[in-house]
Amino acid sequence: MPVHIRNLSAKGALIEAAVLPQPGSLVVLKRGSLEVSGRVAWAASGQAGLAFGTVVRVEDWMTRRAAAHQDRVDEIVAALKVEALQGDRALVPGRDDSRSIDIEAELGLLRADLIKLGDALATDIILVATHPEIQLIDIALQRIGRMVGNAYPAEKVGYFK
Repeated sequence: MPVHIRNLSAKGALIEAAVLPQPGSLVVLKRGSLEVSGRVAWAASGQAGLAFGTVVRVEDWMTRRAAAHQDRVDEIVAALKVEALQGDRALVPGRDDSRSIDIEAELGLLRADLIKLGDALATDIILVATHPEIQLIDIALQRIGRMVGNAYPAEKVGYFK
């Protein structure tokens, strides 16, 4: 079932979901190609604490910095697309031009829309199970968070089976 990982440590995690297993239930938490077995230590009010059976490297579960060069390529491509759509002048904050937009505000709105979309899609267990690429929404949210200065630590999206 889909869950939001709200906090992650080497030995456990705080998760949120509409439906959670009972305390004592054995679970496998998955995020992309990563997975760890554990048990539900407690559950209340849509949240649960997981105790992992093994120690995990938190860095592995966070944003993958190995693809940092890809982030820069994505930013350049996005900027070029904006320029192509707007002629030879990209819309940037602070420009005295009447066409200028607040990119940070727009990214914030886009981020909010993606969170709603991800939450809606994550409720469909079959969709999540058959389309692991749904994790791309989480990756996009992390990139937007970095662009607007949010580290995006509290809203990692994960799934467990």
